[in-house]
Amino acid sequence: MKINHSISRFRPASWFEKTKIIPPQVYIFRNLEFGQVLYSQFPNFSQKQVDKLFVRPNWSNRKPSLRRDIWKCMCVVNLQSYQQSVHLYQNLCRLRYLRDVTQRKESDKLRKKDSSGHVWYSGQYRPTYCQEAVADLRESLLRVFEGDAQSEKETVLAKKPSIYWEDPWRMGDKDKYWNYGVFDALGLEHKLIERVGNIAREESVILKELARLESQPADQTEASSQ
Repeated sequence: MKINHSISRFRPASWFEKTKIIPPQVYIFRNLEFGQVLYSQFPNFSQKQVDKLFVRPNWSNRKPSLRRDIWKCMCVVNLQSYQQSVHLYQNLCRLRYLRDVTQRKESDKLRKKDSSGHVWYSGQYRPTYCQEAVADLRESLLRVFEGDAQSEKETVLAKKPSIYWEDPWRMGDKDKYWNYGVFDALGLEHKLIERVGNIAREESVILKELARLESQPADQTEASSQ
């Protein structure tokens, strides 16, 4: 298997500032087979990232395969700086470690179970992992924005942060779960990923297009979206 070393290791904000390879984004993928979630700094991922996020696999949370046909982009988070995107990625990975390792028993108690005491599933799919990922995304964004509140006020021309969702259902009740003062102050926008099919090749093109749009100046981005 050919390994893409550029995505196989963690990249700090300074690396992104230097290379400008992609805009400040964090990518969240969901597994269509088992329901697990993968976080990435890039629009693709590697085995090393899977190994990092799934350190304690078990019967209810097996280590997933890298097969592209069983992964789908659940959302793309667009931030205002590379510092924010790296901070968000780190927060998400830390929360995953807390759920799966440090506070594993506490997290498991909150999950819906079947009659046998296993995490509830339909077929092999367990929706709880996607729901936990969205909750962790919200909390991680709150920490990022609250920590950068003062600097964001001074950045007059900064783009508004946004989240492109796979579908409206994924983000949950917008008024209930995304109605926070810091989100409103920064103008956090929720949008949908436009697609006409459901194949991996089309999705890679869509993610590249999202990256291209977010790389444009703010005024050009607004004009192209109208």
